[in-house]
Amino acid sequence: MRQIEIKPVDERDSSWEVPTPRFRVYLHSSGHDKTYGSTWTYDITGADALQAIDWAQRQAGDRLTYALALVLDDPTEEQRNPGHGRGLVWLVGTDGNDNTEKDPEQRAVQRRMLMRRTKPVVIAPSDAVPPGAFDPFNDGTERRSEV
Repeated sequence: MRQIEIKPVDERDSSWEVPTPRFRVYLHSSGHDKTYGSTWTYDITGADALQAIDWAQRQAGDRLTYALALVLDDPTEEQRNPGHGRGLVWLVGTDGNDNTEKDPEQRAVQRRMLMRRTKPVVIAPSDAVPPGAFDPFNDGTERRSEV
């Protein structure tokens, strides 16, 4: 498994930022021990990462798995290959339909996705997605733990 590295950096080394991120949520009708299956995909704007995670796991409940990515549009790649300038940076999970038989690191990511069905990420009420957000999968039951 890839080793996690943490090192100090100079916060002035970045020269741009995106104040309005676009997140992409993938919901998979996973089996007991596999993440692949039917996929529903949604883009979320106007939220931060914790709100996007909250929305995703509320939809997933204990029957689906979810993954969250940051959507990036690369104008240089779009010029070079029209129609292919959009990409993803995986933040939580990965593509549940990827074959991970020969990739133990990605297989471990998918196992964590499966475990989140019964042990969701704890999101404080102050970081929850606001009431009234689009809610196609939620059956009205609360799954979030209070901090």
